[in-house]
Amino acid sequence: MAKKIRVYELGRELGLTNKEALDLCLSLGIGVKSHSSSIEDAQADRVRRRADAQGLRRPVQPEEPEDEKKAVPARKAAGRPVPARPGAADGAGPATKAPPTGTDGAARPTEAGEEPAEPRPPSRLVSSRGTPAPP
Repeated sequence: MAKKIRVYELGRELGLTNKEALDLCLSLGIGVKSHSSSIEDAQADRVRRRADAQGLRRPVQPEEPEDEKKAVPARKAAGRPVPARPGAADGAGPATKAPPTGTDGAARPTEAGEEPAEPRPPSRLVSSRGTPAPP
């Protein structure tokens, strides 16, 4: 049975990004759908030879651009209390108000002497019959 290698492993070996390795396979007519597709060892040899011929081989795989990386939101640990700001509960620190926000939740500037608007309560969902949905 022929040995197989994944496209991303081949790309790492050649110092290519996943997209570059995938594009190289597609240019050779190798039927791959993603960087995690497997290819035969003979096909991998063709990709290696093409990368050498085009001068694409690099010693180390380049970093992905920042805009392509997905930001992972921070998660709160279940059951662990969130520490309060120092002085917030005991009133020792200066009183601070939350910045005023617009309808989209983004902070909006206020003019001098203007009081910030109170946030609106969340809208109620309405069922398809036109009656308010239960909470």
